[in-house]
Amino acid sequence: MHASTSHYLLKDSLGHLATQFSKAALKRINQDLQEGGHAITSEQWTALVHIWNQGGLTQQELGERLLKDKTNIARLAAGLERAGYIQREAGRVDRREKTLRLTEFGKQAMPGIAAVVQRVLADAYAGIDEHELALCRRVLARARQNLAPAPPVNPVSPI
Repeated sequence: MHASTSHYLLKDSLGHLATQFSKAALKRINQDLQEGGHAITSEQWTALVHIWNQGGLTQQELGERLLKDKTNIARLAAGLERAGYIQREAGRVDRREKTLRLTEFGKQAMPGIAAVVQRVLADAYAGIDEHELALCRRVLARARQNLAPAPPVNPVSPI
């Protein structure tokens, strides 16, 4: 959208295009996971992959990565724990803080689940040049960074 126009064209909106791609990809991922016998959702997959890549995360860290509040993360973790993919461990310093780790079942399931997701994304990226994909990733990452909350300003206390 240009500042001089009075019309908002969705076809030109990066946010709209990113949202539409995300919805289509997540719908297909959910469908293919279910058809593949994996009883998780794309949202749960995203949480699992963060935990998998880091070797474990606190619920707070996962919430920051997923941009979700404590209540939603607790609900998401509880579902993954019930399904046997993760376990929650009490923190060493603060017992109320929970660290999420993959169970053996979760570790064994991840390569198969990742293969399903990778197939969907390969279908989505078919015919798109790798340089275009890299540029798209950089643009979206930068736009996301631009919207990140500014770090809090620490007032300087008088000495």
